Amino acid sequence: MRTKMKARLNYKEYIAYCGFDFVPEGLEEKYRSYESDGRTELIPRDFLAGLFARYQIPEDTQQRLVRGIEAIEKDTVLFHFTAFLVEDMCSARNRCDEDFYTNMTPACMKENGELYSFLLLLACIVPSMNLLEKRGVPKKYYEDIPHPFLKAQFERLVHHGDPKVRDFPWVMNFYTCSIFLLDRFLFIPCRLEDDFTMFRHKKTQEVIALGHAGEDFRSDGQRNGINGVYDAGGLFKTIWKEDARRIVAHRMNPMGFVERETVSIDKEEWEAVLKPGDCLLALHIPSGPGYTPDRLRTSMAMAVEFYTTYFPELAVKGFWSRSWLFDPRLSLVLDQESNIVRVQRQVYNYPTFEGDGMLRYELFGGWDADPVGKSGEYTTSLQKAAAEYMKTGARFNTISMIVLKEEVGQIGSMPYITAADIEKFGLIVDSHMHGRKPNV
Repeated sequence: MRTKMKARLNYKEYIAYCGFDFVPEGLEEKYRSYESDGRTELIPRDFLAGLFARYQIPEDTQQRLVRGIEAIEKDTVLFHFTAFLVEDMCSARNRCDEDFYTNMTPACMKENGELYSFLLLLACIVPSMNLLEKRGVPKKYYEDIPHPFLKAQFERLVHHGDPKVRDFPWVMNFYTCSIFLLDRFLFIPCRLEDDFTMFRHKKTQEVIALGHAGEDFRSDGQRNGINGVYDAGGLFKTIWKEDARRIVAHRMNPMGFVERETVSIDKEEWEAVLKPGDCLLALHIPSGPGYTPDRLRTSMAMAVEFYTTYFPELAVKGFWSRSWLFDPRLSLVLDQESNIVRVQRQVYNYPTFEGDGMLRYELFGGWDADPVGKSGEYTTSLQKAAAEYMKTGARFNTISMIVLKEEVGQIGSMPYITAADIEKFGLIVDSHMHGRKPNV
C-alpha cells in the first residue's frame, strides 16, 4: 500500500520523515528547483530482470531486492525524495559537484533498510545511461562501466547476504557512469582545490606554478607535519606579494617540492593558465601493465577529444591526479628507466598534505603497515628498495600532479622538469632529517 502524500513537502519535512542517518550538505537549495519526472518505478523491471539473468541471481536474493525496491516505491514520501537523490547523483560528477555522497539508511524504511544504499546506486544506472545517450555518447564508452562493481556487490549479497556498499563515493562514479576508461587510464571531471596558480610565459611557453601565501613547509619543501614529521629549525612560510607589475612568490618545483627562495615574475610576460576552481580531468590509475609515458599521452589525448566532443560545456584546462606513484623519492630507489620514474618526469608534481599511507597500502598491504625490519618477507625489488629507504628514517609522500592540455602532445619529452630541477631535488630531499642540512 502506497503511503499518501497530500502535497509536496519542503526539504526539512522530507528529511524529518525519511530519517536518514546521513545526508550530503548542499542539497536543500538543489531540491527547491527539483521537478519530478513522474516516474513510478525506482528501477525499471526489465533492466532488473536483465541483471538477474546476467549474474544468475538466486530466487531468494531476487525477492529480497524486489521487496526492498517495492518498499521504497510504496512510500510516496521516501520514493519522491529518492528520485530527487538519483537525479542529483546522476549529474553531480559532471557538474564537479562538491556534495559528498556516502551510504544512507532511512529510518522510515522499517524492513530492508540495509539495502537502501545499494538500491540507490542501482537506480542511477538507467537514467545515467539515458543522459549519455542524449548527449550522443556511443554506447561502447559506457555500457560496461558499472559492471565490475555490480558483480562484486552481487557476489557479496548472494554468498554472504551482505548488502553493504564499500567505498560509496568511489563506486558512485561507476554506477552513475561518470568515469570513463580511455585506453589505459580512467578520467572524471574535477576542480582544482589546491592553493596555487600556474602561469605560462607568453613567448617561451614555460610553465611555472606559484604557491599561495601562508602555508608552512619544511626545509625539504614538503608540508610541515606530513607523516607526523615537523621541522622547527628549517620551517618556512610561503608569501605572495603582488602589485600592478610583478608577483613575488615561492615556486613549486615540478619535482614535487616547494622552493624556499622566492621568484619574481613580470605580469606582462606571464599569463595565468590554472587557478583554484578551474576544471580538470582527474586521472585514476587502474592496476596492470601499460603504465608508460606513451600510454599516458595516448590516454590523455583521447580524453581531451572525448570531453571536447561530448561535454563541451566543461572548460577543461588539463589533468590532475594524486598518487604514491608520483613521489620523486621513488626515483632514489628505482632504476631511472623504470616506468614509474619515466612517467613522473612527464608531469608537474607538487606536494600534498598526505603522507606515505597510500604507498604502505599498495606495496605492503595496509595503510599503517610497518615494512621496516621485514625486508625478508618481500618479493618485489620495489618492496625491498622502499623498505630499505624507510629504514634510514626517511618517508615517502603522496604527491599530486598537473598536466595542462597544451603539453599533452609533449609527454615523453619532459615538458615541465629540467635537469636543474632534478639536481635541486637531489640536494634538498630529506634535508629536514636529524643531522642533515639543506645543500642549497
